Amino acid sequence: MSADVMIADVVIVGAGSAGCVLAERLSREPGRNVVLLERGPGRWPGPEERDLRRLPIGDHAPYAVRHATDLDGLTAARGCAVGGSSAVNGGYFLRWHPEDFADWPHGWDLDAIDAAYSELDGGESGGGGTMSVSPVSDDELGDAGKAFERYWSARTAVRSLRDRWPVVGVNRVLGNRSGMLRRTAAEAYLDQALGRPNLRVVPDCEVRRLEVADRRRVTGVHTDRFTVRAGEVILAAGTLGTAQLLLASDLEALGGAAFLDAGEHRGLAVSYRRKQPAEPGMVLPTVLHTDDGLEIRCYRDDFATYIDGLPRGGPMVEVTAMDRSPVRLVADGERIRLAFGEPSAEVTAAMRAGADLAVEMLHSAEFAGLVVPGSVSVAAVPGFSQHAWGTMPMGVRTDALGAVHGAEGLRIVDGSILPTGGHSGPHATIMMVAVHIGNLISDEG
Repeated sequence: MSADVMIADVVIVGAGSAGCVLAERLSREPGRNVVLLERGPGRWPGPEERDLRRLPIGDHAPYAVRHATDLDGLTAARGCAVGGSSAVNGGYFLRWHPEDFADWPHGWDLDAIDAAYSELDGGESGGGGTMSVSPVSDDELGDAGKAFERYWSARTAVRSLRDRWPVVGVNRVLGNRSGMLRRTAAEAYLDQALGRPNLRVVPDCEVRRLEVADRRRVTGVHTDRFTVRAGEVILAAGTLGTAQLLLASDLEALGGAAFLDAGEHRGLAVSYRRKQPAEPGMVLPTVLHTDDGLEIRCYRDDFATYIDGLPRGGPMVEVTAMDRSPVRLVADGERIRLAFGEPSAEVTAAMRAGADLAVEMLHSAEFAGLVVPGSVSVAAVPGFSQHAWGTMPMGVRTDALGAVHGAEGLRIVDGSILPTGGHSGPHATIMMVAVHIGNLISDEG
């Protein structure tokens, strides 16, 4: 075999939130050779990048890549690092609601889901789990978060800080963190496996396409540096990164498609001006979940406080529809481009009604000391949460463990395979999926 070809039993593409879990799980078997490829740099993000008081995803950030969209110059940022988006996100780590899994395939019973979540967040033990999960404390809420919780606690249910399952009502954010530093998937999973001789981690390595025989059998991957041949290829590059590789490869299962359809979370920003500056802290300390599928997010401050180079637009409350809103992931050179469809009439109406609730809240007595009178405004068009998901859903295009229908030797374990949406953001659930699938396929070997 030539020097530019590497041989493995399993090659995992993407050392992000799911890929780090899978690499640790699969390399526990000494006889299984695992290669983990990551396009981000070899240097792991340090404390300055993992500080929860900033979001290191600006245009020139070393640990993020941006994808073009058709929304008025907005781009979608994803983590490009060992640790993936867990190294650059806001530290939000909420489970989905139990009922969000009702339509998942056989094998995803609630006991198994709870066990996988509990490994990550500590479950009922409250110990924090592998991801060192803890709730935002009362003294970390900030003045807007305190006003938000005072307002809604008189009107709806409030989840206990001891509980891990969210409720319809107020949900104090649970964060993957050590103090004010993000706890990344790389620290939680990959670090303990680095000394294993059967695991090779290769950073600074961009995978260009899959190696495919007869349009059905995936035999490896081609990178910008070499080829890896493996008995199984696992794509864990995130919904956008995985879509790019699928569309760049000649797979019969995709039928020559130039795009993949996904879901997104669209949201209306309700902006205002503050009477005094906000205290530094986590970007999102508390949220409200409604019975019609909204997550109302009380951000601490203007996003420009957290992201270098972002123009100031004022602090905001975002009214986000967690139902699937359509977005098309289009092959566009080396990166995916996001082309958004219109949310359904039902989703649009729900967002508008939620925005009315947010405006009413910002005009309430609880916010009187915070909000400059006359400064509240609602965005004319919805933005998006950078949470694309569901291009290759389990039970439709993949099986219950992410194996792609119509393709041999190919598995996907990331947000691409989520078959439904949930009431919360997807980070904790994607890691839960990786834990559960990693346990089962590791045992198969």
